[in-house]
Amino acid sequence: MDRRPLDKRPQWQGRPPDHRSMPDRIDPCLALLKPKPPKGSQWAFEVKWDGYRLAVHIEPSGVRILTRGGHDWTDRFPAIAAEARRLPVATAILDGEAVVFDEPAGGEEAIRLSEEIEADGDVLLCIACEHGLEGIIAKDRNSTYRSGRGGEWLKIKCIQSDGFAIVGYEKSTASFGGIGRLLLAARKGDELVYVGGVGTGFNERSAADLREQMDKLIIAKPAIDTGRKRNAVFVRPELVAEIEYRAWTHDGKLRHASYKGLREEQDTAAVYAVDLALKAG
Repeated sequence: MDRRPLDKRPQWQGRPPDHRSMPDRIDPCLALLKPKPPKGSQWAFEVKWDGYRLAVHIEPSGVRILTRGGHDWTDRFPAIAAEARRLPVATAILDGEAVVFDEPAGGEEAIRLSEEIEADGDVLLCIACEHGLEGIIAKDRNSTYRSGRGGEWLKIKCIQSDGFAIVGYEKSTASFGGIGRLLLAARKGDELVYVGGVGTGFNERSAADLREQMDKLIIAKPAIDTGRKRNAVFVRPELVAEIEYRAWTHDGKLRHASYKGLREEQDTAAVYAVDLALKAG
């Protein structure tokens, strides 16, 4: 991205703009998961960055960096905050993804534009997957920015990754933390439904930490119907695990699942809605 020198903010002639209309925060526009890229000239494509969703608020009183859940994390991203202060705007809200590059970015590169890539969606997705990226984003050129998941933005992933509630685990003396397999659930309306388990992706430390948290939530009976399980321990569905998976089975279970960690409760602990699950053969 070409950058011009950012020496100072613009000088306003006459009466300054009214900044009181700037919102304290806005709910972000969320991408709707789709199995394939959309067709048509109305769609613009970008790389899907695998990072942490942030909103940078630039105001006369200063800069604030808010998480998706509205928590002020300005102090955690000093490089982004410093560059935001140098941008030649009086007020703005920048919606973006905090990522870590292989080669650290510094100075004015702490904020970069995720540029449109002129390519066929199917071809771009293949290239993104070959390079180990998470996937691509498609944005409707005719839409405006709207909070929520309305379909103006679409995400197409190389590997699916979503949050699932932990409802229990199967014990194993041969596995890290004694966890043979986590038992997982997704949302279906106002209820949780069993979507299978995951027994890979753990290391000694993550399994021990997870086991410590789960053992504080043990209950006598399962919160949902998981079918008959041997050596199962059931827990209150308060922890949300980030799970990578390749597809869904015909009976609504995760296929080739791998544990990636726990989602943070205050921001990204939303449980996946099975109504939107992409069932594959």
